[in-house]
Amino acid sequence: MSKFKFSMEKVLDWRSDTEEAKKKSLGDAQREKSQQELVLKEMIQENIKIKNESLTTTRIDILRRQNMYKVMLDERIIQQKNQVETATKLVETARLELMEAHKDKKIMEKLKEKEFNLLMTQEKNEEQKQLDEMATLSYGKSYY
Repeated sequence: MSKFKFSMEKVLDWRSDTEEAKKKSLGDAQREKSQQELVLKEMIQENIKIKNESLTTTRIDILRRQNMYKVMLDERIIQQKNQVETATKLVETARLELMEAHKDKKIMEKLKEKEFNLLMTQEKNEEQKQLDEMATLSYGKSYY
């Protein structure tokens, strides 16, 4: 039996490397999304805190400053929600790219498996042919 060497091994290696890079990209995108969601959550908590403080304050100048800060914080929350949405889209894009890379790798692995099975079948047929030939020769020797 000869040592099996897949004819497109370099392509399979490249696709495996591509799949690994896509996995890393997906992980980075998910971490970025989590970080953006954490920032948004902190902003919302700060907004709630300011609203609660404004309920207990009676001084007009402090209320004005809190209101201005609250308005600015509301705008930043809207911007942060947009960033979270963008990060979510990036995660989904990375996930689709990973699925495509995985599919491409699987195709090459199936091709490798088919090539290996074909080689095994050919070797098995060759071995059977040699055994048949030896049996024929030994039968011929014993007959004459």
